[in-house]
Amino acid sequence: MHIERVTCLEEYNFYLLLDESMSEGYKFVQKLLDEYMQGDNRFNKFGESLFVAIIEKEVIGVCGLNIDPYLKFNDVGRVRHLYVSPIHRSKGVGSKLLRIIEDEARKYFRILTLYTENPIADRFYRNIGFLRAEGIDKASHVLNLERKTGV
Repeated sequence: MHIERVTCLEEYNFYLLLDESMSEGYKFVQKLLDEYMQGDNRFNKFGESLFVAIIEKEVIGVCGLNIDPYLKFNDVGRVRHLYVSPIHRSKGVGSKLLRIIEDEARKYFRILTLYTENPIADRFYRNIGFLRAEGIDKASHVLNLERKTGV
């Protein structure tokens, strides 16, 4: 498995990932594809990026980073559309995608937000270091990216 930064979404085969996500009742992979094709969200603003996990030319996972569209601060990033194929879960794919997003976000943002209602996803994000968000509009989780310096 390897991770690639997406510069042209049309170069990737999302059919299996889309089918799997829809069969699980998750519409956000379709939303990602639709918004990308319509030009509404191409992950190409300052600090934004989109990554895919690939095995044998098949996309098995995806995760994006946007400027948080719900907050009025340019230094807040948002994790978008993290999804991993069911047969590849619990194998480190989601963690690897999220770590790459975090590393990328540290270059541009001081905080990362995300939203999920899924209890399994909640546990996944908290295990990685995200905290439950309190009082942040349209965010369920938050991660402080500012590095602490030793004295």
